[in-house]
Amino acid sequence: MAPSHSLRIIIDNTEYRTVDDDQQAAALLRLAGRDPNAYDLFLITKHGVEERVRDAQIIDLHDGDRFVTRQKVRFTIDGEPHATYDNDQEAAALLRLAGVSPTEYDLARVNGLGTPETFKDNELVQVKEGDVFVTAKRVGGVA
Repeated sequence: MAPSHSLRIIIDNTEYRTVDDDQQAAALLRLAGRDPNAYDLFLITKHGVEERVRDAQIIDLHDGDRFVTRQKVRFTIDGEPHATYDNDQEAAALLRLAGVSPTEYDLARVNGLGTPETFKDNELVQVKEGDVFVTAKRVGGVA
């Protein structure tokens, strides 16, 4: 039985109202104008943790529930494909993802300008869809 009043839910900081207190994640994505084939839905817990909800999963909604949508960013490192929801990461984390040591390798983004954009280990890298990264063994020693 549907509730006699509407529930208020928040998706990507926008308020929506519904009387249907159990919905599939894909339906909530469509409510927010997101394509379920491109986006995933995350419930924000009372502790602020984002928990992914599968498209076909039915969610028992409560008044005030908060959600965010995320789109995976796809990129390559040394020709190997990767995908993440976290579009800003330290260069060292990306090097470890590629299976190399941040103390021995550097990370660079290949761009169309002819000169790669290099990153320091602790530098925050904004990862964009289709980015191409390469790693390079550090040359030289410490003085």
